[in-house]
Amino acid sequence: MNKEEISLFVERNLTNFSVNSTGWEQLIRKLLFEFAIAGWNMNHRVFGKEKFGGLRCYTYSEDETLNNKLKAIKDKYSELSVKTCEICGSEGKMRTIDSWQTTLCLNHFLEQQPILEIDYKQNIRRNNTIILNIRNIIKADLEYDFQRVWLYTEEQGETFYFSWQEPNYYLLLKTIPLSLFPEDRRNEISMLFQSLDGCEICGHKAVYQKSCLRCHNEQWNESGYFIENYGEKSNYIKECQMDIFMDEEDYEKYFIYDRSFEKLSGYQILFSSDDLREYEKLLF
Repeated sequence: MNKEEISLFVERNLTNFSVNSTGWEQLIRKLLFEFAIAGWNMNHRVFGKEKFGGLRCYTYSEDETLNNKLKAIKDKYSELSVKTCEICGSEGKMRTIDSWQTTLCLNHFLEQQPILEIDYKQNIRRNNTIILNIRNIIKADLEYDFQRVWLYTEEQGETFYFSWQEPNYYLLLKTIPLSLFPEDRRNEISMLFQSLDGCEICGHKAVYQKSCLRCHNEQWNESGYFIENYGEKSNYIKECQMDIFMDEEDYEKYFIYDRSFEKLSGYQILFSSDDLREYEKLLF
């Protein structure tokens, strides 16, 4: 086995990996190189693909000793793949886009996530492209928990779908005329927006049935779980606020565009920089 043989083996097998883009190419090259060094027969092909946002390699050996080595290599690069952007190869993390799991850096995540906007002419836009005008909607259907809406127009029965995972979703829901929804849902929708309370955690008037539609945190109550884990209300609010500030999932960076909910006057941040440092030590 020499360097040239290994290089040819790597190049031959790169195309056997079905992935979404070129961001994992270096990971795949290293995986194939380590296969060769471990003793894999380079006359045999190696296959892999992207699945659930991670790199998967299904090749195995009937030789138990070799197979154990291959498994360790496969596990190593599977773990690395969910920290590597599939598009550019920079640091990434697992994301969910339209119910599909993918591993992306922040820039490519925001690039692929649609930004829903409603302009003064009642045009519904995604990433500045007009999708439809609210005046052209002839019917609207809503999921039982308000988290998805389907809008219909007269043009060839065209249907448009929006979900709570998009900024300004609830603004859209509030803007659609109630008369377009099924009669038995109209009162529910109206009550949703009339009954919103303020969230002491994120500072938006977005609490519906004890849960915040903006930050998705449950509101404090005197149940055993909250008392046992946080002691008092201020500790719970403080910890939730620190989670929002650290924004590990980049949710706030995406929802910076959201205008669905009114901001509360007098909203207070309860944690200090010292609190944040101590909390980060516990987590990381």
